Amino acid sequence: MSARPRRRGVAVVVVIAALTAGAAAGFALTRPEPAAATAAPPVTAAVERTTLVAELRLVGTLAYGDPEPLPPVDGVITVLPSPGDLVSAGEQVVEVDGAPVVLFTGERPFWRELSTDSSRGADILQLEENLHAFGFLARTPQDRFDWRTRQAVRDFQRGRGVEETGVFSPSDVVVIDQPALRIEQVTARLGEEGVSPATFTGTNLQVTAGLTEAQARELVPGTGVEVELQDLTRLPGTVVEVDPGGQIGDDGNAAPATAVVGVDPALLAGAAPGPVRVIVRDDADVPVTLVVPANALLATADGGYAVEVWDGTSIRRVPVLLGAVADARVQIVGGDLDEGDQVVLAR
Repeated sequence: MSARPRRRGVAVVVVIAALTAGAAAGFALTRPEPAAATAAPPVTAAVERTTLVAELRLVGTLAYGDPEPLPPVDGVITVLPSPGDLVSAGEQVVEVDGAPVVLFTGERPFWRELSTDSSRGADILQLEENLHAFGFLARTPQDRFDWRTRQAVRDFQRGRGVEETGVFSPSDVVVIDQPALRIEQVTARLGEEGVSPATFTGTNLQVTAGLTEAQARELVPGTGVEVELQDLTRLPGTVVEVDPGGQIGDDGNAAPATAVVGVDPALLAGAAPGPVRVIVRDDADVPVTLVVPANALLATADGGYAVEVWDGTSIRRVPVLLGAVADARVQIVGGDLDEGDQVVLAR
C-alpha cells in the first residue's frame, strides 16, 4: 500500500539536508545510468513500517557533583582523610588536637557551646537529633538541654576518647545537610590550623548535561531519560533539576544551561566517572509509518527529495514527502513506496 502525502513533511527539509550533507558527496542530483549486469548490485536497505521515535541526545558528565570545602578546623590538624574516603554521619572526618572531629547532619552549623545553662534553641534540637540517631539519647529529641542531654554528650565524648565534660563544643563536629560525604581533595597539611582540611562531594554519582537555551525551556524536572555509559550500557534516569544558566561568574562569563539527571545508585555500582550521553525520547502519539535510512535520500532539482528503489535488475526513482527525523532515519509520509521495498543507500 502506498503512503499518503501529508503536508508536515515540508517542515523537516532543513533537518534532512543537515543529516544527508555527509552523504551528498556520494550522489549527484542526476543519477548515472544503471550499472551493467556484470557490475555488483547496489547497497540497499528495506523500507520498514515501524514507529519513529524522536531522540534528543545530550552530552553529559557522570560525576559526584561540585566539590565544596569543609569548614576550617579550630585547632591543629593531626590526622587527615584521604581522597575518595566515604564518611557517614557519626564517623570521623578529620582529627584535630588528637581528637576526632565527627560528621553530624543538619541544616545549619553550630554557633555556641551547649550545656544545661543554654537557652532553648533549634541548635539543641539538632544536637539531640544526632545523639539520638547515634544511640546516645533514648528519648525523643527536643530543643531543651537537660540532664539527659548532658549524659548523652558525655557518652558521645567517651566514644571519641576525650574529656567527659557534658558540654558540647561546635568544634567537635562537622555539619552538612546530607547523611554522608566523599572526600574529593585534601587541601591542608598535617600541623596546619585554622584551615579547611579538604573538599567534599556527595556520595552518589549524578549526571550533568549541557543544554541550549531552547532545550532548557522545554526540558522539565520529572522527565524520564536514558543515560548511556561509556560501555554503551543504557540506564533509566530522571531529570531532577534544570538550570537555565545565565548567571555571571567570577570570570565574567555567563553560566551555561544545564540539567541534572538522577540515576538509581544501585545501577551505577562500578561505573566510573566520565563522559556519558543523555537520551530524551519523545514517545507521545508516535504513529506507525514507513521509515528509510537518511542516507537513502536524494536531493532533487525542485528542492524536494527522492529515493531509488532496486528491484533486483533495475533502479527506479521515487519522489517522497518526508516526515519526522530521528536516529539517522526518516519518516516517509508520501510517495509510491511499500514496506519491504529495497532503497539504494549512498556509498
